[in-house]
Amino acid sequence: MPLEIQPPDYHYCPFCGSELTIRQEEGQDRKYCVQDNWTYYPHVFGSAGAIIEKDRKVLLVRRNRQPYKDTWMFPAGFIEFGEHPEETVLREVPEETGYQVYNPRFFGVYQIEDDPRARGHFLFIYRVAIVGSQNKITDQEENSAIGWFSLDNLPVIGWRVHNKILQELRSER
Repeated sequence: MPLEIQPPDYHYCPFCGSELTIRQEEGQDRKYCVQDNWTYYPHVFGSAGAIIEKDRKVLLVRRNRQPYKDTWMFPAGFIEFGEHPEETVLREVPEETGYQVYNPRFFGVYQIEDDPRARGHFLFIYRVAIVGSQNKITDQEENSAIGWFSLDNLPVIGWRVHNKILQELRSER
């Protein structure tokens, strides 16, 4: 359940002092600094993602924007202000893959050091089960493809931490 407190209400860029504008991103109005190309995400600088496995394969999505455009990753997204990481996974996976998920089981927490939008934030990873067998890209602004991959035959992965998680999955087997 989200907290009742509210995030800061920025009117000016914390980096350059320019007045923020509003732009549509992921279907929401976001405060944006044109000069710094910076979007204000009211979150705790955390993200959450899902490991989805079926028939000894993992589900990955291909990014459709920077950073790491055209590389693959686990379905994941920023934790909204006041949201628990499990809630983020239950929201993000259907948004990105069309799958409904349940039974999130904590896998680990990792520090992301290669995200230019929020260096040093944390990624909470959960193993989840999926409902149904149909998958589809539901957020084409963020991702351009979805695929199941063997851990022995992976596509190009952009995020270092996602590569680390994949290595840990391989070592489990």
